[in-house]
Amino acid sequence: MRIAVVAGFAVVALAVGSPSATASAASPARVDQCALCHRGIDDAHPKKPLACTTCHRGDATATDAKRAHTGMLPNPSDLRVVEQTCGACHEAIAKKVKSSIMAHRSGTQSGTLFPNGLQPTKEDARFAMAPVPTTPGLPLPKGHPIPAGAVARLDPLPTFKESGDIFFDLLRKECTSCHLWSQPKALRGNFRATGCAACHMPYAEDGKSLSKDVAMNPEKAGRPLRHQLTKRIPVTQCATCHNGGSRAAMNFRGMMEGPPAGRETFTYDQDLLHGHAYSQQMPDVHFTRGLACIDCHTEREVHGDGQVYRKRHYEVELRCETCHGTPDRLATGVTAQGRKLRNLFLPSGANPAGVVTLLSKFTGRLHMVPQLANLATQPAGHDAKHLAKTECFTCHTAWAPTCYGCHIKMDYTAYRNPVDVAFDHLSGEHSKQGWFRLTAGVRFADPEPVLGVNWRGKVVPFVPRAQPLFTYVNPAGKTEYEFKKLGFAHNPIVPHTVVKTSRTCESCHANPRALGLGMFTSKEHPKLEEFRQPAEYRWDRIVDEEGNALQATTVDGARPLSREEMDRIRNAPYKLPAGATR
Repeated sequence: MRIAVVAGFAVVALAVGSPSATASAASPARVDQCALCHRGIDDAHPKKPLACTTCHRGDATATDAKRAHTGMLPNPSDLRVVEQTCGACHEAIAKKVKSSIMAHRSGTQSGTLFPNGLQPTKEDARFAMAPVPTTPGLPLPKGHPIPAGAVARLDPLPTFKESGDIFFDLLRKECTSCHLWSQPKALRGNFRATGCAACHMPYAEDGKSLSKDVAMNPEKAGRPLRHQLTKRIPVTQCATCHNGGSRAAMNFRGMMEGPPAGRETFTYDQDLLHGHAYSQQMPDVHFTRGLACIDCHTEREVHGDGQVYRKRHYEVELRCETCHGTPDRLATGVTAQGRKLRNLFLPSGANPAGVVTLLSKFTGRLHMVPQLANLATQPAGHDAKHLAKTECFTCHTAWAPTCYGCHIKMDYTAYRNPVDVAFDHLSGEHSKQGWFRLTAGVRFADPEPVLGVNWRGKVVPFVPRAQPLFTYVNPAGKTEYEFKKLGFAHNPIVPHTVVKTSRTCESCHANPRALGLGMFTSKEHPKLEEFRQPAEYRWDRIVDEEGNALQATTVDGARPLSREEMDRIRNAPYKLPAGATR
């Protein structure tokens, strides 16, 4: 018998043919050899400890890295393999996630294709930001009708070679880094994994790990904080994707993307959060009280329900009144989908004090939830008629993220070799043509955003969805057109900047801009001059005095105010501050 020492562990080498050797051959192989190299690594699944190879595969009996890593899955939660890994135990969740809007982002495609004339209706969603077709993950009960807003299938976005259209190419190369199938651009704040681990294994904003795994370089960016799955997901992890578009995870914390200046442009050799500079604004009251995104948003909203929906709002079930009730009744904790919130609690018997509490899923703290019905005096705007036509957050929004104007240069000069800036996120490859340079317009935190009507028929804030002007350079390197105006749109938004103090009555009822009639021209914002529109063009004008829409919306049922609605808002009685006149 010989004894050798390998990486600090005593290994006994037995002579072949000895009784001990025979017994050893018959006994199961050791399955903890991964720890020979990965000493100090975190337990990835602390709730129910699992062997490394249960998720990662590979060869746990090997004592050298090459053999140990053969057949290994670096990220077992990636959607390409999730049904064989995470889905072995969490089958229903894995199937639902692959069908969820966080995986396919159908609204981004349809929201781009419709205003640019490539889709007949706002919700004729046909494509997904997924490399494989997206179909429902769970079957509906027999005879159950397909839910509103759901579709039977979405196909992968076609390539430029397949479609011959620059907008499909733009989507694949500029808009597809924020979904569960693909890795994001390696910018500070964007670091995350794919699949389930995109949420459930948080990263630091600088992408550096705090794990004690000795086999890992702690200075190398692109590693999770710890090699450990968790349900306590911080806002910063949500922000790895939700920092663009409506910018919900940034607004929530009171961070508004600033206009690019100097080196703060769309380049990748800098250490700016999500590639941008930010100004500090008023944060959402829920954030200041210590709540995180997961305290309000439900598992159904994040994982989906197994169906494939055209737009995001079909998956959202939470409403303000779910937790805060109405002026005439306490909250019930029942969502718009008829489901009971599991972390909102009401007394089982009589509740004369109107006590409603919420248990934070992130911190474990218990919060008293203010109830409208408990107010001694209901403020202006809480009357039934006003609430029937207006969402709660319309008045209680502190500001909305607003960006007017954007220039996109689309260069299709054919190069001999692939160029770094023409990266297709769905294929994971660099292209030889088709790269885009974006110049942002005027960005600001709008304290009195434009109003419109959302898909529920209620008045809400509207912000520009996109106001792009395009310059196109053909494959021969010749500019065919410059600053062509295409696809201008305003859309309803839930800004996630709720505060206790409400917007003033006159900011809506005595404000033509709030009605969508516009005010901002190049005179007010000289930077808009570079986008070559007429000097008097009002970038925030989405409707004329007769109620005719001047910019598109990309949500079915959403629209600017009608002439009758504008007149009713102008003529409605409301109280002015002391000393002010109408």
